Amino acid sequence: MNSPFHVSQYPRRIVWFMAIAWAVIVGKCAAVWWAVGHWNLQFSPFWVIGPTLTFAALVTLIWLTHHEE
Repeated sequence: MNSPFHVSQYPRRIVWFMAIAWAVIVGKCAAVWWAVGHWNLQFSPFWVIGPTLTFAALVTLIWLTHHEE
């Protein structure tokens, strides 16, 4: 069975870039969660965190399943 994920086809620096990008995304989500609670803002942090994680996951999935011919 062939896996649709082809991480090994990318140079190591690009894989590290994606890992660092995800670390920044997680840091941003943590900062938003903290800020909304700290300043008692009148909206749910999921309004910011949800779209951030959804689009980041979508882009990562597209990147992982991309086949260069």
